[in-house]
Amino acid sequence: MLKFIRTVCLLLFNLQLLLAQPVEVYFEQGNRAYSEGKYQDAADLYHKIIEKGVASGEVYFNLGNTYYKLDQIGKTILYYEKAQQYLEGDPALEQNMKLASLKVVDKIEPIPKLFLEEWWNAVTHIFPLTIIAWLSYILFFLIMIFAAFYLLFPKKIFIRAIWIFVTLFVIALSFYLSRIYQFESSKYGVILASKVSVVSEPSLTGSEVFIIHEGTKVAINREIDGWFEISLADGKTGWLKTNDLELI
Repeated sequence: MLKFIRTVCLLLFNLQLLLAQPVEVYFEQGNRAYSEGKYQDAADLYHKIIEKGVASGEVYFNLGNTYYKLDQIGKTILYYEKAQQYLEGDPALEQNMKLASLKVVDKIEPIPKLFLEEWWNAVTHIFPLTIIAWLSYILFFLIMIFAAFYLLFPKKIFIRAIWIFVTLFVIALSFYLSRIYQFESSKYGVILASKVSVVSEPSLTGSEVFIIHEGTKVAINREIDGWFEISLADGKTGWLKTNDLELI
């Protein structure tokens, strides 16, 4: 029985290696094609990685760079936004996003937020989500350790340490849950068509309320029969066809 389990584990490990090899090959070939100026070939190779179900900040970032070279600003913004979910706070990504945003036609001024909302958003985004998650795990582990020490050696110093770590754990967990809630409850997309007419209702007979252009990021409120209700950062809302944008 033990021999059978080892054989199965070995087969699974070898299968994982076989699946990983093409991904690495595609990534290296994509990077080489990009450095040689073959940008469409590079994009095709990076997409092959995504088609295999591999989500990577580096792949999305490189795709954004590739589409920037191809002057497809909608897809540039789209893949930079996807990369940001994995490479939050990366200086190279932030710089490239600023450069790409200069090519977007629509310059939308966001509605000012309440002070407390801005403060909470700034505080919860001090660290990337992965760091907050690991910090929560470490603090919980320390709480368990000092609780065990207190059970073995009931001293006040251990109680104080437990309260300190519990307080820090609650704060870290609050940050983590807040970020997860924002991620799960917020849905965004990027306009890929050169120009889109946003209408007043989910119908071809709806009257035009405003026009947006390629590369504009929009919030998606709801979906009805092939239509998205979207809103812009300045508060404007309307409807457009689902194939006018791609979800981030």
